[in-house]
Amino acid sequence: MGKPKKTEKSEPAGDEKTPAGEQEPTKDEAERKFVEDTLIRGEAAEADEKGNLPPEATHEIVDEHEGKPPTIKRRRFKAF
Repeated sequence: MGKPKKTEKSEPAGDEKTPAGEQEPTKDEAERKFVEDTLIRGEAAEADEKGNLPPEATHEIVDEHEGKPPTIKRRRFKAF
């Protein structure tokens, strides 16, 4: 029997090239998207008067800005 043929190595997952004509998001755009997505999923909330978050929240809204997404801070990890 002969040697097995060498196959071309594919690029590892996560190293996808940006499609032609598209640009990589900037750090500010990526941060804004993360905060917006966290808010949409209900994972960011304001703490109550005792400093407690709702059970589903993982991030606390610490500062709100007019016309911008709020500043959030991770308080705990999600337990499934």
